[in-house]
Amino acid sequence: DQWPWGKGRTPLIAAAYMGHHEAVEILLDHNAEVNLADGDGRTALSVAALCVPTAAGVKGYGEVASLLLERGADPGHRDHDGMTPLLLAAYEGHDDVVELLLEAGADVDETMDIEGRIPLILAAQEGHWSTVRLLLDRRSPIDHRAYDGHSALSAALLEGHAEVAELLMRRGKTTGRTN
Repeated sequence: DQWPWGKGRTPLIAAAYMGHHEAVEILLDHNAEVNLADGDGRTALSVAALCVPTAAGVKGYGEVASLLLERGADPGHRDHDGMTPLLLAAYEGHDDVVELLLEAGADVDETMDIEGRIPLILAAQEGHWSTVRLLLDRRSPIDHRAYDGHSALSAALLEGHAEVAELLMRRGKTTGRTN
């Protein structure tokens, strides 16, 4: 089962996966269903949130996500794993898409995966310092704990992300909250 055509993946989802803004726009202009999900329950927006631009910045996932949101994509859609576009973007450290989703109304503190992890915990466990900072600036609850008891700080420490842990400790002191 290979991208982009397996598991019910539509041309719109394939174009979003490849970061092809123009193709996404053409498909939407010709009435492609913006919220249609594939066999994994992922929409074009979910896929754009999951994909991170290459080092050269060639891919246009931020532009694709922005266009999909403008055309009515649901920022709160959950795939079969319980992941929303915001959770996926935070996990991948995709700051542009995180910001777009928050501006579109995605909830920074109520969006949780099936393990009770919020975007801040996912970004911290993956070592995405700038994403953690962005989520903290948007008032993500630093003291939230997943169902296993882990906070963003403990997740960062367990994965060896010292700079992220330092940021979380510094922010925790300024807010008066502890992890």
